[in-house]
Amino acid sequence: MQNRTVPGVPELLLGIADKLDHKHPTKPVTQPLVLAQALVVAEELHGPTEAAEDAERAILPLLPAITGQTRGEYSTQLRLAAVGAVL
Repeated sequence: MQNRTVPGVPELLLGIADKLDHKHPTKPVTQPLVLAQALVVAEELHGPTEAAEDAERAILPLLPAITGQTRGEYSTQLRLAAVGAVL
């Protein structure tokens, strides 16, 4: 997994996981929600800069597939991805 070579990727994945798990963890996760949170977390970490856009682009291919999980279940998958687990 390439999250070891892109700075800040584990933190971004964990940030998305925290947001999804914090609010309505039993509701279904959706792709628009995950993509929006990816941008929010990238900008929280880097500010509204090109670095945030680069970070967002770096994590998009690392996001687990959405297959009907709840937000809580998806956040667990994100946490595993952040530490380099193969899903």
